[in-house]
Amino acid sequence: MRYNETLMADDNLYTFQITAAEYRKLVELAYLGEWVVNAQHDADHQDEAAGEAIQALLGMMPGKGIDRDAETGRYYLDSDWTDKLYDQYILDYEDHVFWDELTERLAQRDLARDRSVGIEQIDREEDLLELRPIEERYRRELEQNGVERLELNDF
Repeated sequence: MRYNETLMADDNLYTFQITAAEYRKLVELAYLGEWVVNAQHDADHQDEAAGEAIQALLGMMPGKGIDRDAETGRYYLDSDWTDKLYDQYILDYEDHVFWDELTERLAQRDLARDRSVGIEQIDREEDLLELRPIEERYRRELEQNGVERLELNDF
């Protein structure tokens, strides 16, 4: 079965056809995208357009893991589905971002110290050739030992 939905975008109407499986994947992608945009912000700093876009998408086919809050009328994915997405994608994403950011920031700090400048003087694009070997050294260390040998002086 294919779904034929008409969406409002600006003043134009768009029609597209997708299968139920494609719709579920689109919902997952939208949920994950909205999560990246809004998860780190409190309610006062949410990207409302992202939230409304996912509401429109969820409202097209409630049921089968998509529920509606009786009080607010807002749609949401059931906890089994969100738990699966969290375990399958978000944990992996956060893990990669953490280690990548840590190696990049440590390398920037070290290069700034080597140059006797502030870290804000290090430009990732301009200094990439010097940063990469430092990052790789940290990456190898962290892959082998995790944070076991990471120390903060004068803490």
